[in-house]
Amino acid sequence: MTALSQVDSKLQAVVVGAGFGGLAVALRLLARGYAVDVLEKHEDLGGRARTFELDGHRFDAGATVITAPFLFAELFERFGEKLEDHVTLLPVAPFYRMEFVDGSHFDYGDTTDAIVAEIERLSPGEGVRYQEFLTAAEAMYERGFVELATRPFTRVSDMLEVLPDLVRLRADRSIYQFVSQFFRDERLRKAFSVPSLLVGGNPFRTSSLYALIHALERKGGVWYVQGGTGALIDALAKLFERHGGRLFTGQSVERLEMTGLKVSAAVTEQGDRFGADLLVSNADPLYVYDNWIARTTMQRLADSHRGRLKQSMGLFVLYFTTHQTYPEIEHHTIVFGDTFREILTQIFDQHEVPGDLSLYLHRPGATDPSMAPDTGDAFYVLAPVPNLQGDQDWEQLAPALEQRIIEILAARLMPDLPQQVRATRSISPVYFRNELNSPYGSGFSIAPTLTQSAGLRFHNQSPRYPNLFFVGAGVHPGAGVPGVVCSAGVVERLVDRAFPLRPVTEVHPDEIAMSGVK
Repeated sequence: MTALSQVDSKLQAVVVGAGFGGLAVALRLLARGYAVDVLEKHEDLGGRARTFELDGHRFDAGATVITAPFLFAELFERFGEKLEDHVTLLPVAPFYRMEFVDGSHFDYGDTTDAIVAEIERLSPGEGVRYQEFLTAAEAMYERGFVELATRPFTRVSDMLEVLPDLVRLRADRSIYQFVSQFFRDERLRKAFSVPSLLVGGNPFRTSSLYALIHALERKGGVWYVQGGTGALIDALAKLFERHGGRLFTGQSVERLEMTGLKVSAAVTEQGDRFGADLLVSNADPLYVYDNWIARTTMQRLADSHRGRLKQSMGLFVLYFTTHQTYPEIEHHTIVFGDTFREILTQIFDQHEVPGDLSLYLHRPGATDPSMAPDTGDAFYVLAPVPNLQGDQDWEQLAPALEQRIIEILAARLMPDLPQQVRATRSISPVYFRNELNSPYGSGFSIAPTLTQSAGLRFHNQSPRYPNLFFVGAGVHPGAGVPGVVCSAGVVERLVDRAFPLRPVTEVHPDEIAMSGVK
């Protein structure tokens, strides 16, 4: 959709952070006619979706899955361009392989027939329940994603309006409880509730509303960007600059300059000042409030509840190359440990590193050969671990954990892996705190429980500072690439309320209505 309205050219938007959320909101505001500056702390872009080189090979540091490509297509359409002219999306099949400790596995495919056949193979007689499960997940999708994902929640009344529907959908139940209605086999219960971990939530605590992830994947597919997720970040940044946006790397914000209760500028550690009529932060809201805004003791006491919000787990990620290629390993593999609930209790409640790990293994060369070395293979393996509230010494713990992960993969999938490993690199929750400004080193900001969803998350518009807005994992609608990109749509609507748009002369009223401008 091209911009049908424009704002006074003097209005300046500053976006802090060039992750998916920051780039998406920068493009939306640019399309609305704002002058937009994006400030990025690092010399490279992407936030959690940054890239790096290991053993002469490019790795995605974070996001590896695209499940709602239409969200990105819309950003290009706003400027009269097409996503497919700049990025190639490759379908992933199967979506995921689930490996269980008893030696069995479950391939989560892209059709109902394929999934039912896998369920029947694993647990005869249970395939008949899949359609009921899918229908219930689609109801969650329609309400939780289609209707609510770009709706602002800034007042108590906003939550009260949707509460009856959440009660009707039984969103108070956990996703594990929801899945257990349909399947008896514990392996199937794990397979269909584990997606909540991919947005930082404990399946035994995360609201059943997040069953929408399954419906989203079924409707939109599971894709991998040719050249890696970083290629999509690059394409968004080029689109932004191509249409007049200004992008500044190596600019780490030190503080926000305030005029009364309004942000007037972002001041960086490099000594530069970026004036702003409005500012959008892609950084964790807790970090922003605690580090960028000078507050009185009374204000800090009034905001102390923010520090008590339940955080998502931490992540330990090991990247490695191998001398040998492993064609039998699928693109996405989830390797379940001996236990499930016990592991999660240790991580989320006791803040301990479990001896029994569950792993997510990513082999991009299975779909995109360019993401594997000319000889050998490349992998990324993620282990859920406690965030920094566990107070572990990660410098000391990391080498042992790397070794433990290699041992698990060797025992379960790749017997000769210890001899085949060529180069390694790992990151821990310390990386998320130091490099990504996540205060507790959590991988996905606050946890996606029902009491921390929609208007109960950090608000997309600050309730105290009216021209300060937020995108990213910590705000509505939540973590994961689709949620983060949707948060940009929420902010666009809130900015439109705060800064009413001036119609371009001779624009037909019907066109303005179609654009969503009120």
